Amino acid sequence: MPRRLQAITLIVGSLLFIGAGCVSFGGGTTSNTQSDGGIFKSADKGENWAQKTAIATTTGERKSINQVSVSAIVQDPQDSKALYVGTAANGMYYTYDGGDSWLQPVQLSRGRIPGMAVDPKDKCRVYVASENKVLKTDDCSRTWAVKYFDTRVDKVITAVAVDGFNPMIVWAANNAGDVLKSADGGQSWANVKHFDSQVLKLLVNAGDSRRVLVGTKGAGVWRTDDGGQNWKDLSPSYRKFAGSMEFADMAMGVSDPKTVVIASKYGLLRSLDAGDTWESIDLVTPPGTTLIFSLAIDPKDVKSIYYGTATTFYKTSNGGANWVPKKLPTSRTATALHVDQQTSSVLYMGVTKFKE
Repeated sequence: MPRRLQAITLIVGSLLFIGAGCVSFGGGTTSNTQSDGGIFKSADKGENWAQKTAIATTTGERKSINQVSVSAIVQDPQDSKALYVGTAANGMYYTYDGGDSWLQPVQLSRGRIPGMAVDPKDKCRVYVASENKVLKTDDCSRTWAVKYFDTRVDKVITAVAVDGFNPMIVWAANNAGDVLKSADGGQSWANVKHFDSQVLKLLVNAGDSRRVLVGTKGAGVWRTDDGGQNWKDLSPSYRKFAGSMEFADMAMGVSDPKTVVIASKYGLLRSLDAGDTWESIDLVTPPGTTLIFSLAIDPKDVKSIYYGTATTFYKTSNGGANWVPKKLPTSRTATALHVDQQTSSVLYMGVTKFKE
């Protein structure tokens, strides 16, 4: 029996034999009318959305993640039904059925989770950025072990990624500007680069894993082509776009890894040569007038781009020549977007309620 199936069997089995002995999947709590949070799923490229927030309970009580704020969405490279969701303050949730039901590891039931990464060759091995730590599971989220611990308690791990060709290589970054690399699955780490700005995004090239892109809050986007030995500042070729140094998000093509799109205060910038040169993508709104909080590229078609703002979901199928705006199905901000790797018409959106 596959390990993930064993894990599901154990989880469901424990639910069936604890407490009242029944399992229910609730659609939301009633204690708070602001229950339009969590995850939304679309089967038609964002034309329509359905909230996917039900949690399995042992008492028949209706529980949900419909009030949580989402910071990240990651999909298992081997299983499109398996997704991991990091929240702003409520730990991590995961699903093995495409969002129809959610589970939560006891060790990851609180705190901010800005990043997660699934081993592309072992679906039960997952890395999670949690506060000042990197945690790892080898048994489908049943148990977790701390693999990196920063003694500076005010430092937060902001990103984590796994090498697609050699999964023993793991990358992590923090809000101090450090980029960390492990060559042994997280057993030991080396600081391979320091930036004078916190790292917000870390992407490993799908075609050549020696090439890694790092997006920083104010020091630009950087690239290494040799696994972290040397780094190139990519910002000189796009600094001319006002506001482009105020980084928001970044996405890399899967079908064409040389295609990179950056979201910033300026708007959207695109590179077709892995970051050496950049061009502006025309949006419906003028440059610098709309804050972009999330960004995604169709893994099968780099011309299909999606981004989210505080009120609107935008999509293009022709590289930005035309955009289709859609009002968000929530009062919250679209802070995470993910395109299903198997069926690209399926989209996932995580939303956040910001304090006024």
